[in-house]
Amino acid sequence: MNNKERSPRQMGLNIGSASIIMLFAILSLTVLAALSLLSANSQYALARRSADAVTDYYEADYEASRIYERVAAGDYSEVEIYGETGAEYYRYSVEVSSRSALEVVLSSGEGRPAIISWRVTETDEWIPDGTLDLWGGTDE
Repeated sequence: MNNKERSPRQMGLNIGSASIIMLFAILSLTVLAALSLLSANSQYALARRSADAVTDYYEADYEASRIYERVAAGDYSEVEIYGETGAEYYRYSVEVSSRSALEVVLSSGEGRPAIISWRVTETDEWIPDGTLDLWGGTDE
């Protein structure tokens, strides 16, 4: 027998299977690229909201510091004054956002007023949802 009479066996991939693998690879890369783009967009939006919140806080902090300096100079026009057993306290708040405010409490004393409290508080009223329908234990 000579080699011309034998039919050679084909080894390896056919052109059709190579095309399917290439199509699958392109599809996978496209899906991963789309997911990366969505993730980057959501991370950017989160970073933007965070930067806006920090900016709002520092603007309110600056305004609260200005009010503090006016109180230290003797101008009490923007503060609420109240007293307890010989001590005098000053209270005021500056809006940080539509849902929170920077509240400051100062006490009078020798020299500049002492800072008792300087904190962010929520201004939204919490309204509980009492419409939970629970099973009473009996079938009627």
